[in-house]
Amino acid sequence: MPEPAPQSPGPVSVPDRLVRWLTLFADQMAAAICFFLIVATTAAVIVYQRGITIVWLDDLLRMLLIWLVYVGSVSLCFHNDHIAMDAVYLRLPRVVRRVIDVIVAVTGIVLCSYIAKFGFDSMRQEIAYGMLLASGYLPSWPQTLAIPLCFALMAVAYLSFLIASLAGGRRRDNRSMVEGV
Repeated sequence: MPEPAPQSPGPVSVPDRLVRWLTLFADQMAAAICFFLIVATTAAVIVYQRGITIVWLDDLLRMLLIWLVYVGSVSLCFHNDHIAMDAVYLRLPRVVRRVIDVIVAVTGIVLCSYIAKFGFDSMRQEIAYGMLLASGYLPSWPQTLAIPLCFALMAVAYLSFLIASLAGGRRRDNRSMVEGV
């Protein structure tokens, strides 16, 4: 018996694969930044205990912490694990929840896109002026890059959530565990 022909990817499967890849990328990037933050913090403690001062190390630690917060936020948006009013949300009728999901998604797309655009403009100015971080050794734009990049990724996460909400499905999220209420 001949094997069935492989199904061609539909228009929805390509964005789904892209979102899954971006989710994995955000998760792995957050883990890598967390690892580097732990290593840099350990190095700072050891160096400072020996009485050695490395001027740019504080800037590096601050930059890694900023990146960890923003990349962690991206990961939370892709997993739909951000703060929500579940106590009220879960008691609403399914139609009202879908409307709320659409409103939240559209608001998230607009706000995240707006912040990403202005973050990019700010980063461009920092590059143009050659701005440095407080130590005077490291350029400031890698720290500022976290804002436009991560907010653009959050806008993509909200777009994915909007598509899933409009299609009637729900992405895997923390609410689905208690959906029976």
